[in-house]
Amino acid sequence: MTTRRTDASNRPQRASETPASLQPITSRWRVADPAPDGFYLEIENAAPRGSLALVSTLLYNRGIRNQDAALSFLNDGLDAMHPPSAIPGIEHAVDVILEATRNGEGIGILGDFDADGITATAIIVLTLRKLGIEPRYHLPHREIEGHGISLEALERFQKQGVSVVITVDTGITAFDEVEYAKTLGIRTVITDHHLPQGDQLPNAAAIVNRHLSDDPRLADFCGAATAFKLAMALLAEAEQSPAPELISLAAVGTLADQTELLGDNRIIVREGLKMLDTTSPPGLIELTRLISNQIRHGGPFDAEFITFQLAPRLNAPGRIDSADPSLNLLIATDIYQAMQLANYLDDANKKRRSIADKAWRAAKPKIDAAMSSGNNVMAIEVDATLPMGVLGPLAGNASEYAASPAFAYQVIDGVARASARSIPGFDIHQALEAVSTKLQRFGGHAAAAGFAADESLIPEITDHLETQMSWSALSSTVNERAVRTVDAEIRLDQLGYSLWEFIDKMAPFGTGNREPRFLVRGAETANIAYMGRNQDHVRLDLKDSTGRSFRTVGFRMADNLPPTRIVDAVVSLKTDYYRGNRRRELRLHDISANQ
Repeated sequence: MTTRRTDASNRPQRASETPASLQPITSRWRVADPAPDGFYLEIENAAPRGSLALVSTLLYNRGIRNQDAALSFLNDGLDAMHPPSAIPGIEHAVDVILEATRNGEGIGILGDFDADGITATAIIVLTLRKLGIEPRYHLPHREIEGHGISLEALERFQKQGVSVVITVDTGITAFDEVEYAKTLGIRTVITDHHLPQGDQLPNAAAIVNRHLSDDPRLADFCGAATAFKLAMALLAEAEQSPAPELISLAAVGTLADQTELLGDNRIIVREGLKMLDTTSPPGLIELTRLISNQIRHGGPFDAEFITFQLAPRLNAPGRIDSADPSLNLLIATDIYQAMQLANYLDDANKKRRSIADKAWRAAKPKIDAAMSSGNNVMAIEVDATLPMGVLGPLAGNASEYAASPAFAYQVIDGVARASARSIPGFDIHQALEAVSTKLQRFGGHAAAAGFAADESLIPEITDHLETQMSWSALSSTVNERAVRTVDAEIRLDQLGYSLWEFIDKMAPFGTGNREPRFLVRGAETANIAYMGRNQDHVRLDLKDSTGRSFRTVGFRMADNLPPTRIVDAVVSLKTDYYRGNRRRELRLHDISANQ
């Protein structure tokens, strides 16, 4: 990694430097309300000395309002998970699948091409192998088949002697496809986490979907977690030993799909992270070790490792071509083959990053213009020569950047194929459902959806979403919504190791459990170094008047540094592991001149 050191006062001016660094940081961030007076959680010995009020506020603002909930949040393990039977349809699905195995019927698995669908498929493949069945399996090609069940895949399964097809991460709206499967002599078991189409369900042999229950205790499982629950039920009913190697796959799918880390999801991710490079399938272990060697990681794994390192590599082949190499990696039994496939995924990810960067550079000026015009929905047309796999990540980046719903689309032969992402509080699936009769294809859930429509309908769809946003509780302008929240304002001398350790216990972090962020005012910057191939990352020290100092790293923050030494900053506490050594540092999220 190249570095260039300079002091804040004489660092070179950068062409892209933004005036935001000279605006008050409070124009972009607000401090969350503290917990009510008198609210304290006695968390045994978990609370850091002198910071009980602070950690009580951290938990209170995450909806943890009593002692039992706090202890559950901090300590629950696998034995605290709800039984698989709590999910509607699982017991019926187990009966259908085990009857097929006893009768020697051919079983096929039909998944999806993203990391959630790939890990879900791998879970069921490995489970059936434990039951003595070698199933057929198929992942659709994004460009050729798109999401869902294709008639061609069903016909291929029939020719292979399959009479039961298990879908994972797909199928809940596949009415015609399920009926066509019946004409081929195929029974369908649907496992999916996407939303049903109103009260209508396909006429399948069994349907497993969390949304068929209104039990508030159940987590909003992704496809992989749903498959994991089914796997647990199958192994238990067949009197087989549990398969601990499956939980890491479920953890990867849960984080990749940005599912809320609440209830069982939190347990799956926390326990799966512990097993990532030990009891996981051989291919997942090889990919984990390859990444760890590249970034010189040598310690416990966190959600960030999966979200930003592992999941993108699993996604990469399916974003630029076929997802088959990723599935083959996860179900590989030969170590040499696993090593080859891990390297293939790594190379594919480099290509994917280059394409994604190109798409973002082209889209960002359009997004900036839309934000300046006060648009509340970002609609981004993407060059049709780029792989369709760029649409979802681009929509996600645009949504996060603009704090608004966004969809990215390509037009091919007069048809716009789109991927949409949303913000908390706005159900993008529900909003699109109102115009679903005009769409050629449509599906998804509250945070993400996809659709295909005649290109002439894009302005109408955009206007409809704008109207829906104006009617929602999020009717403020984009710029007002972009004001984010920090958990508390603190001094650097409050950042003791015991607070770091408590925040580590609050992990894993992700959707539904955001990593705590803090506002620090009046800190001094020193020892600034720019890093990375494009010198767009920054490392510096933040110091207070007592000399208390913390190493601080800001990714893609180099252009944000103000020309003053005294700054206000938004930071989070990060425990990092580098070459086996633990170090505690601050992660920089925003910075401005001290006001």
